[in-house]
Amino acid sequence: MSETKRVALVGCGGMGRQHLEVLRGLDGFEAIGVCDVLEENLQRAAGEYGVAACYTDFDEMYSALKPDLVTVATQTRGHCAPSVAALNREISVLCEKPIAIDLAEADEMVEAAAASGAKLAINQQNHLNSGIVRGRQMVEDGVIGHLVLVRGRNKCGRKSGNEFTEMGTHVTDMMLCFGGVPEWCSGTVYEGGRPVELGDIMEAKEMSPRDRDSGLVAGSVAMGHYGFANGVLGEIHFLGYQSRDNHNYGVDVLGSEGQLAIRAAGDLQQGLWHLPRPMEGRPSDYGDWQAVSLGEDVKESPIASMYRSLAGAAEDGTDPPGSGVEGRWAFEMVLGLYQSHREGGRRIDLPMCERRHPLEVWRADH
Repeated sequence: MSETKRVALVGCGGMGRQHLEVLRGLDGFEAIGVCDVLEENLQRAAGEYGVAACYTDFDEMYSALKPDLVTVATQTRGHCAPSVAALNREISVLCEKPIAIDLAEADEMVEAAAASGAKLAINQQNHLNSGIVRGRQMVEDGVIGHLVLVRGRNKCGRKSGNEFTEMGTHVTDMMLCFGGVPEWCSGTVYEGGRPVELGDIMEAKEMSPRDRDSGLVAGSVAMGHYGFANGVLGEIHFLGYQSRDNHNYGVDVLGSEGQLAIRAAGDLQQGLWHLPRPMEGRPSDYGDWQAVSLGEDVKESPIASMYRSLAGAAEDGTDPPGSGVEGRWAFEMVLGLYQSHREGGRRIDLPMCERRHPLEVWRADH
């Protein structure tokens, strides 16, 4: 990069402060301004990270500071407006996940980036997780034969709506890294041992008052299946377990001649394993899983790498990892489960024609 990138941040809550922490230690980047509608959040972020320019209006901040990059770290309901406003000014954006509250907003964000030429990246940072990067290379090199199935794995420990749309989009995004663009999905969603019904739909903050505002949600347990190009299948489970296990978080990649297990949380040096046969067999046979040394592949945190990649993409006109298009696909893979469930679990084509939230449409129809 040719010069220090000046970054303005919108949303100074927990995620916003995480971004400020990354930027504080990242050479070539400087946080020059912060924006939040809550004065308490503004003052805490400004005080902890030494950012003098504070705003309650993002348009005012963009006009005054003319940043090189904008980070949007608000609650999900607040992603679209500040992102589109920055993109319309030809300022590239790193937006937190999930991309938006529904697909109509996601489309608006992607279209704003395409029209202005600015870059939109969604902070699905596992695109740059060293285990994912090495695993993709192993698949391309034919180490596990031809790809058969990509299985998404969740942490659990959050109520369903927040698990589906918050962590779920991280998992579907990792599945996209291997399967590519999905062509169809089918899903089933349960609550209390029965299929979800109209009356189970609620706002995420109603389901989990202390968690993030993820819009409309329903259900506690779900299962989804996907069809990717070239005959690759996908599956994902949301099992409603109350306890969290970060070591369960990642993807399994099954091929005709072997398997990969990738875990995206914790020690990045120990995030990739290879099984040199297609089927696992009995639990006693697990001793032949082989840890893959990532060595020099682990250079910095994936979020720091996201900033470097976005800045580089803005300079050379390429697509950043976790682009707006990819972030929209990750979100659509989750919302598609709701739509399929409403239609009796049948297979539905992706992308969906209806861009409103499936649960919003369900409510409106009744």
